[in-house]
Amino acid sequence: MKVIILILLLSFSYIETYAQKQERDVLLYNVAFGGIIAGVGSVINKPKKSDWKKIFVKGFWQGSAGGLLNYTGKKTIYLNNKHQTANYSWPSKILHSAGLSIIENAALNEPFLQNWNIDYGPVRFDFSINKAKKFKARFLPASIYSVIFASQFGNFDFKNTLLSGNIVFSKKEISSVSYSSTKLGVSYGRALFFANSSALGINKYLILSHEIIHQYQYGDYQLLNTWLKPLEKKVKSKLIRNLFTNYIYADIPYSLLSYNLASRNNRQNYFRNFYEFEAQRFSTNRFVPR
Repeated sequence: MKVIILILLLSFSYIETYAQKQERDVLLYNVAFGGIIAGVGSVINKPKKSDWKKIFVKGFWQGSAGGLLNYTGKKTIYLNNKHQTANYSWPSKILHSAGLSIIENAALNEPFLQNWNIDYGPVRFDFSINKAKKFKARFLPASIYSVIFASQFGNFDFKNTLLSGNIVFSKKEISSVSYSSTKLGVSYGRALFFANSSALGINKYLILSHEIIHQYQYGDYQLLNTWLKPLEKKVKSKLIRNLFTNYIYADIPYSLLSYNLASRNNRQNYFRNFYEFEAQRFSTNRFVPR
């Protein structure tokens, strides 16, 4: 009996330790992601004849700080699941957007904490504490396809679109017959679908939280646009430069490629895909079998 108790205690200790390791993994990923994006971007966009090593170090630590804020924003989304509400979506979104803004600033060699941005549906808003920079509201063209894709799974959900800060489609009628074949959650670019039903034991707020994390992942990879900044100088048309500087933001779906490279898995090893693992980890705040 003592041996059995000892084995159980050791098993629980292992599970707790592994859960803590998973938490460290997602923390390290977000911090390192921000640091690398900003560090490399700052070198690409550095002034001529400046020391790239100093530029990289500065960009890296600022980007890491932004990555830590990204992690905090993603971590906050679990409160939706915990309290069975969507009310924590905006605090989570604001924290995550602030983290992205800090990383973007660092990657572009802009002054620390000067420029900020946040997206809401098909629009990205840019503002700055520098009075010389104008407020911008730019259209996100990829959102058109995202909306078309997500709408095939359910109906437009005005309430949760308002509460979550994301374009949301949902479906309440989930029958036991269609349960196994019905997608309970889908995120594609800047729109998501989730099963807004508590029938059949569905935890709708866990699903919503999971899909919101996928929205954040999409936003994370938009930071790669900072690496393309030098290409703007090669665009000769003033009309095109003006269009994309002031009215349109090129939200290239980088994350779709990275998601596919991480592999699509069947239900038995679904969370071996890191992006699914991260979404599940933040939405449940517990150990995720991989």
